[in-house]
Amino acid sequence: MHDGVFYVALVWLMGLLAVLVVLAVKARSTLDVVLALDTLGLVFVAVLGLFSAWRGITGYLDAALVLALVSYVQTVAATRLHTGQKARPR
Repeated sequence: MHDGVFYVALVWLMGLLAVLVVLAVKARSTLDVVLALDTLGLVFVAVLGLFSAWRGITGYLDAALVLALVSYVQTVAATRLHTGQKARPR
């Protein structure tokens, strides 16, 4: 692929990251912050995937996978904390 496409996509994703940081800081409720941080994690995973494809280094994909899993666990934990739902007993 052309380097120009990667540059445009990277700039667009970085702008999106900046907007999401502003949304997370100015959020009115806890769930708004959780949603903004979850989306922030998703966009950062996309940035890592794009950078991995651009450079041809697969190590960034490992970091993207770990970040995606941590983002998912964070969202589930925050939602359970907000709703007051406890873990099921075994």
